[in-house]
Amino acid sequence: MKIIKVGILGAGFAAGLHANILQEDERVNIVGIADLYIEKAQELANSLKGNVQAVNSLEELLDLEVDTVYVTTPNTFHVEPVITCLNNNINVFSEKPMATTIEDAEKILQAANNSKAVYNLGMNRRYAYVHKEIKEKIDAKELQPHAAHIKLNRGELLNPAWTADPNLTGGFLYETTIHQIDLLNYFFGKVRSVKCEARSNVTKTQLDDFALLFTFESGTIATMISSAHSGWSFPFESVEIYGEYSTVSTEEIETLRYSRGLEKQIEKKDYTQVPFKDKCGYVEEDKLFVDAIIHDIDPPVVAQEAYELTYLIEKIYESAETGETIYFE
Repeated sequence: MKIIKVGILGAGFAAGLHANILQEDERVNIVGIADLYIEKAQELANSLKGNVQAVNSLEELLDLEVDTVYVTTPNTFHVEPVITCLNNNINVFSEKPMATTIEDAEKILQAANNSKAVYNLGMNRRYAYVHKEIKEKIDAKELQPHAAHIKLNRGELLNPAWTADPNLTGGFLYETTIHQIDLLNYFFGKVRSVKCEARSNVTKTQLDDFALLFTFESGTIATMISSAHSGWSFPFESVEIYGEYSTVSTEEIETLRYSRGLEKQIEKKDYTQVPFKDKCGYVEEDKLFVDAIIHDIDPPVVAQEAYELTYLIEKIYESAETGETIYFE
């Protein structure tokens, strides 16, 4: 059985989450954790099984002869390590976003296309249980989406405080709402147009309130509201999709309600007590990434998809700035 040697760059929350999942996969050997703050790397390394080394740079991580690197650094620090790994034919799992400018996304896309290694963007919300069920209903033509509304009001720019710093995040859409924007493509296909109204209501450092209107080549229309300063009010995120006399809706990534039609039984699913890493989709996306390396198949989110997501977010910001509707060919 092929064993992949994994190094993790960054020792924060996401690093710990992936590390604890990966150490349970018999096809994976975690050999090192790298972080600028060596004590953080050491703390995570000590919490894992086996002989995991703590280092404080990507270079030292590569010296451990890893063949795969998880990049879990802050958003604006993804580009250089990802390109370095790809140029050395080292597989990359990059936490979102791919990049925070279209120019940097193009650099990564080119590096991925020229590399023998696997590149994957971490978009775990696709594999959240409630979202997988929606996707299955759409793909099976059980639900034909005519219209939809997606909401995200997670966070308040104070907790954690670094989310208010666009120098680290690239902006609120890249830090948080990127998951909901990705779900639009995942559920409804290619975007035909987007119109965004946005404001800086609480912070002067970035836009923090967004109202968006999307149309899709499939004919679906969708609206989205996202606020960065709502104080973690419940539910943080929700999806509503309207078919022919039918509705599917979620609250968080925990409950799903499916109304099949007039005078028909409503189907309800509740994943509240399912472990966070499972119901959020982290376990499945890690498994699929490892599968891609082992079996030489496409990973969950390939470089082209990651690039297109970056491009869409940049166009949303452009619409917010100009007030114009952006059309896609």
